[in-house]
Amino acid sequence: MTVRVPGRPLMSTAPPIVERAGRVLVVEPSSIRRELLRGLLAQDGYECVMLEDGDDLLRLYSEFQPDLLLIAVELPSASGLELCGDVRATDPGRHVPTILVSDGADERAAAAGLLAGADDFISDLGRLQELRARVHVQLRNKRLSDTLQRVRNERDLLRHDVQIDALTSLLNRRALETAVGERCAARERFGVLFMDLDHFKQINDRFGHDTGDRVLIAVAHVLRSALRPGDIVARYGGEEFVALIAGAGPESARLVAERLRCNVEEMEAVSRGPGRITLSVGATVFDPQRLVEAPVDLLRRADVALYAAKRGGRNRVVLSSPDGASAELEPPSSGTEPGNRHSMDPRPRGGHGVSSG
Repeated sequence: MTVRVPGRPLMSTAPPIVERAGRVLVVEPSSIRRELLRGLLAQDGYECVMLEDGDDLLRLYSEFQPDLLLIAVELPSASGLELCGDVRATDPGRHVPTILVSDGADERAAAAGLLAGADDFISDLGRLQELRARVHVQLRNKRLSDTLQRVRNERDLLRHDVQIDALTSLLNRRALETAVGERCAARERFGVLFMDLDHFKQINDRFGHDTGDRVLIAVAHVLRSALRPGDIVARYGGEEFVALIAGAGPESARLVAERLRCNVEEMEAVSRGPGRITLSVGATVFDPQRLVEAPVDLLRRADVALYAAKRGGRNRVVLSSPDGASAELEPPSSGTEPGNRHSMDPRPRGGHGVSSG
């Protein structure tokens, strides 16, 4: 059985096979051979379910969740080769080993069985020790495969937790800085938008931190929804967000920044929160054809442009070019708000935190 936690990798709740006896589902029309296989498997402590035909295999498969299938080639209703192919076509069936059984089959039958998707082929049920060994090997392989998958799931979960902001489900600052470094190293042109919610401290003080968190979640959703799949948006810290706009030049970066600013200003009000949220944006572009620049300098340049947007009245976009020149895109006159921004002061400081907005 598997469960999915929203925004997190797929995880399995089934215990590893090493913690319980292996489960073997046998499809064999001969009662004599069924009893032979039942006794042989019981000697090694395996749980078994026996079927005379393959009609109920797929239904019992989901209920029993076997670790191994033993399927006879000759069945009343259909060929075991066809049944093996049907199982392989299902999502869980791709990961469960299958052994085809045919007493006295020739080389051509064995080859056909393996080509049909079987992991092994047994052509002589009289060689009991060999049969037991083949079953053991397939179950061992399944156990190792399950262990590897759990390790991968745990690794993906840890990687997810390291890279994702728990509140907004956006990338966090560490993941953002890694992405900036990778794009700079690849010499790709892209835009950087440094964004900060205006007067966010007043929202927390007036409406409470729970409401402030809901505002951050709502803004994160608006930003993520407005960007293309190739773009990146991250929560940098506190009420600060950063977006990377793939392939953007100065004008494209400024237009995207203005669209994001308008979308935030026009978004639906958060319940029991402020009626209107505004956003200040500092935009710049990494252009490897014009300037060789370290990632930290690129982010600092966008940071300085954001400070200029705050200092210029908030709720606006300021674009900083690689040569240091700035251009401002004015919002509607009703959106201009006087005030100063303290946390983004470009003078030396200990790093970004929750700003006064």
